[in-house]
Amino acid sequence: MPITEIVDYSQVQAAGLEPRVLNEAFSARDRYLGDIGDRRYLTVIDFGKPSSEDRLYLLDLVAGTIEAMLVAHGEGSDPDMDGLADRFSPMPDSRMSSLGGYLTADTYYGAHGLSLRLHGLEETNKTAWDRLIVIHGAGYVGRHLAEQGWSWGCPAVDYAKSGPLIEKIKQGTFLYIAGPVPDHDDNGARLAAQ
Repeated sequence: MPITEIVDYSQVQAAGLEPRVLNEAFSARDRYLGDIGDRRYLTVIDFGKPSSEDRLYLLDLVAGTIEAMLVAHGEGSDPDMDGLADRFSPMPDSRMSSLGGYLTADTYYGAHGLSLRLHGLEETNKTAWDRLIVIHGAGYVGRHLAEQGWSWGCPAVDYAKSGPLIEKIKQGTFLYIAGPVPDHDDNGARLAAQ
């Protein structure tokens, strides 16, 4: 049964989610509509923002609400440890985050408590299942910390937020991870600031 999606872009901007990133997420989601079992929720992570800011956004497209929270990126994505993810890879043992669209799956209890498995849907994240890239709670993410910690590639959130988040988005919702806006051309050369 189709749902009526409610998105208030003024609320989106007030929460700190850039409309450009949300539009990327919707475009990616639309490519996989046939695979998505639950279209009520859309989760968007903007790794173009620093780890000290809210950058995971849970949109309830039925109620028209948005919740923002902190989320960790992989330590391999932040080699200079400045809180900004600027490298991404689906390679095993890279400890990097991977960009693109995911489909949420089942839950399990692991080293970090309740955790949510993720299926990578694109070349940029196709090894997520084998790499055990999951959403889980972490003590190194939270408002009480002056500096956020890093995961091994998982989008980890504060323990206080992880349970409710996982319960809402488990079993077939779409999650999209966006990276920073590229500041180089296709050859990898840095572009001069304009």
